[in-house]
Formats: sequence, structure tokens, C-alpha cells
Amino acid sequence: MLSDSVADKLNPLKSKMSSLLHQATEKTTSIDNYLINSIGSSINSSWHNWLIQHPFLSWLFNHPLIAFMGSVLTLVLTIRLLVTVYRAIASMIDRMWLWILRSPWLLLKLLFGWEAKSVKADTRITNYEVTNNPEQLQEIMVRLEQIQQQQEQIIQDLAQLKQQPLSIEPKQLRLIEKK
Repeated sequence: MLSDSVADKLNPLKSKMSSLLHQATEKTTSIDNYLINSIGSSINSSWHNWLIQHPFLSWLFNHPLIAFMGSVLTLVLTIRLLVTVYRAIASMIDRMWLWILRSPWLLLKLLFGWEAKSVKADTRITNYEVTNNPEQLQEIMVRLEQIQQQQEQIIQDLAQLKQQPLSIEPKQLRLIEKK
């Protein structure tokens, strides 16, 4: 009985609260719709004005085949860019791991001055390597002098050709006869 009387007294309060809650949700819904419509119309009017100012792009967007090809091209270029960035990052990570794996060896070389032994003194040396053999050194020097003389001769020939006027004699021209 006491609970029934309390429930009877709370029913108007309950109905009042539910109506207030319903009004609040309607207001927030209407505010949300208003904001969404305002933002959408703002973006739409800006886009429309931009397309009016750029009729060629408007024409491109309104042709489905051209728009499709542009989309495919954009997609391919974007994927290519992402693949290139991925490869660059992977390469950088590979180099970093190689450096990390080599660092103990590099540290030992730095601390103790360890070096791999180079070429032995009694071996024959091929091109592009250091030699201690006097005969090979003499051969190399002679060859270098010959190359220098050839270079000087070519420079002199070029200077003479630049000084001469350009003339073509009929004997030098070969005419193709049509049959």
C-alpha cells in the first residue's frame, strides 16, 4: 500500500522526465541534422563554385570513361609510390641490420687495429692494383706517355679542324639515283 501510493506519486514525475528526455533527444537530433546539412551544403557549394571556375575539370569529372581512367591512373601511381616507399624502408632496415651485425667486428678493428692482410709483395699484380715490380712500373709509365702523346695529337687535330672553313666538294657527295 505504501509502495502503491509512492508509485502513484512518482508516475507524473516519471512521465515528465520521459517527455523532457524525448524533447532533449529531438533537439539534439535536429541540431545534428542541421550541422550535417550545413556542412554538406557548404562543401557542396564550394565544390560547385570550384567546378564552375574550372570548366575543363568539370567536363572531365562528368565523363565516366575519363573519370574511370583518371581513377585507375591515380590508383596505380599511388600503389607505385607506396611500393617504392616500402622498398626504401626495407632497404634501410637491411642496411641497419648489416651494420649492427658488423659492428662488433668494426669495433675490434678500431680498438686493436686489426686489418685483413693485403697483397703479398712477390705476387704478380693485374691492372688497377698496386705493384712493386719495377718492370711493370716502367711499362705502365711508357704506356701513359703514349696515351698522353695521342691525347695531345687529337687536341691539335681538333684545333686545326676548327680553324678550317667547312667546305664540301662534289666528289664527297654521293647522290642516290632513283631508278
